[in-house]
Amino acid sequence: MDMMKLMNPKYWLLGLGVVNILFSLYNLVEASEVAKTALQDHYGTLSDRELQIATGYEEGWGIFGIPYGIFAIGSALMLDEQGVAKVALLSGLTLVITFPVLLFLSGTNEYYVPVLQFAPILVLLALMGYSGYLHMSRSE
Repeated sequence: MDMMKLMNPKYWLLGLGVVNILFSLYNLVEASEVAKTALQDHYGTLSDRELQIATGYEEGWGIFGIPYGIFAIGSALMLDEQGVAKVALLSGLTLVITFPVLLFLSGTNEYYVPVLQFAPILVLLALMGYSGYLHMSRSE
């Protein structure tokens, strides 16, 4: 398969937009379980209040992520090739930088998130950014 077809930023935005919405919905629906996973391994059983606070935090992330998925899908469907390439590059780079900072800050607040859980998505985001770079420089 041709590398340029495989690295089409339109399909990367569509695919990662759908994945983002699905994971955000999962985080929203399973917020209590996600919160337990993030905290109980380090602290043991949480009080009801601690679990409520952590669950609210996870529900917030679930709601917060859905618009990013919608934005990615909308960009892929509504922009021309140059615009899609620019959005893929910018959003890929931005999120590759943001996730490690978020994980670091969460850890400094002792809210642990399994880093290996985010490794595959960081690779996919980097590839999406690269796809945007390839097509942006090609279509100018």
